[in-house]
Amino acid sequence: MKSKTLAIFGIITYIFQVLSSAEDLEGNFTAPTILIAVSAIATIIFTILATIRLWRTQKVTSVLLLTSSVITLVYASVPVKIIHFLVFIWTISLIWVMTKYEKPADPSTSDTH
Repeated sequence: MKSKTLAIFGIITYIFQVLSSAEDLEGNFTAPTILIAVSAIATIIFTILATIRLWRTQKVTSVLLLTSSVITLVYASVPVKIIHFLVFIWTISLIWVMTKYEKPADPSTSDTH
């Protein structure tokens, strides 16, 4: 998966998160169960792929994304959600610009002669 594709996938997962978090006045989820499940699975996949993609160049951001994701699951307060959102935006922006630095494979520089 290319970096821009991963960034777009991350944006789509965030949209799913927002759609699946709809609640009524009593605090009950109003989104269909399938949407909540798809959102959760897509978020887990994005977090894993983004962590792997950023690990070589941005270990701190990788760790922050993982940590904020886990903390958001355990302790979902407003400040934690804001921090996770900022880390998420930072991750998306880093993945988006990684395309500039990805080099196509050059067969002339391979080690197998």
